[in-house]
Amino acid sequence: MFNNLIARAIVPVTIAVTGFVIFGCLLLYTLIKGDMTAEALHHVDGIVETVVRSTHYAMMQDDRDSLRNILANVGTLDGVERIRIYDQDGKPAYTDLEGVTEPGSIAIKVDQWNSPFLMPDHPQRGERQRYVDHSNGFIAVSLPILNEPKCSTAACHFHAEGEPILGFLSTGVSSVRLEKTLALLKTRMIVFCLMVLVLTVGGVAALLRMNLFLPLIRFMYNLQRAAGGARESELPPSDHKLGQMNRDFRSLVRQRDQARDDAAALTSNDRVADERDAPASGGDSAARYGSSETAGSDPYQKV
Repeated sequence: MFNNLIARAIVPVTIAVTGFVIFGCLLLYTLIKGDMTAEALHHVDGIVETVVRSTHYAMMQDDRDSLRNILANVGTLDGVERIRIYDQDGKPAYTDLEGVTEPGSIAIKVDQWNSPFLMPDHPQRGERQRYVDHSNGFIAVSLPILNEPKCSTAACHFHAEGEPILGFLSTGVSSVRLEKTLALLKTRMIVFCLMVLVLTVGGVAALLRMNLFLPLIRFMYNLQRAAGGARESELPPSDHKLGQMNRDFRSLVRQRDQARDDAAALTSNDRVADERDAPASGGDSAARYGSSETAGSDPYQKV
């Protein structure tokens, strides 16, 4: 019985608490992951803005050597895997790494992601694009280089004045550190959920044993003794953990004891009364018997 009761008491509580903790951890992990990803995107946007400001003057002056040097220097920054400027037709014009063709490299993956936005018929061609690939471990940003009115007087200008986009700046940054941090966070949350599961089972079992199961065991022991005839005064003192149930039980035992005492007293009174009536009834019978015998044995009795 107690095994079934323990299972019914512990399992639902454990499932409820653990489920709530897991849900909370998943929600917390999702929020932290979103915040960390947004911060990483902000970092990549900062790199892009730095490149734009650095290359703006070189573009206006048509200084191609300075432009290549700027991209090469930015490409040496920690985590930068690809930085490239495309022309309006989507062809690479300036790049940090020439001839990067290793299959599966982040640079190639960034180029593959960015290629659809370079198409003339893409609906979002003129908007900044952001992409986070957690599975491949990189963050990419594509920024269109818009035509400006003063470009027509610059030395580099060879586009039509009505051309809205002059080129694209594509940047790809490794997110390995971000993925390691998220993996570490996930591992620690899993360990935390397991700890909560163990503590929930152990804590609930200990509390139930102390406050429910042991009082029930004592209650059943008292119940067996009372069923065997023990009086209420002979039962162990109550710990009052079962509340009204224990008080009702002891009240019933007291009522039973009182009923037994009353029945015993009534039986005793009846026995005493019978003993008092027994000698008087015996004397009258003997007197009557004696008188009859005397009368029957007197030979001189007159008829």
